[in-house]
Amino acid sequence: VDAIVKRAGVAKGTFFVHYATKDAVITDLVRIQTRQAKKARAARLAEGPLAALRATVLALGEQAGLSREVSRAVLSATLENTLVAGDADALFGEVFNEMIADARAAVGKDGELLARALMASYLGAALHFTSSRKSGPLMEILAPLVDANINGFLEASHDHPPRARPRRSRRDRLRK
Repeated sequence: VDAIVKRAGVAKGTFFVHYATKDAVITDLVRIQTRQAKKARAARLAEGPLAALRATVLALGEQAGLSREVSRAVLSATLENTLVAGDADALFGEVFNEMIADARAAVGKDGELLARALMASYLGAALHFTSSRKSGPLMEILAPLVDANINGFLEASHDHPPRARPRRSRRDRLRK
């Protein structure tokens, strides 16, 4: 709180007028991040579900990539505090449900797996970004992961058409 009020140029009392607790700040940061992801999705939805899905994940990354320290604080708070974790889970849950819907519209029944892979990529990239001072910008880590996941799912769905039942030989048919 001291660092925030110093940077904002306000008194500590002013901070607590806007935020009843430090946890409320974390929840608000997650709310801002998920709101931006929803806006990015909405802006790209007309281009198709894959464009919307990609925009959603990248917007999460862009927001988290704005500050290594703030992202580290958000991750820490959500891991350490069950109330903050519950609020963050509800907010991310809304975004994740939209990701699942977009992924299913794009690749079919395996869409949920794609959405999970993208969320795991985002969380892994965010963890790496916040825990390693040597890591590059978050978007340099995340964007290639997002593209690789999407392209991999598209290739897999084109390379493996539904399997036909194996044809039995005449000898096998006669045995029955």
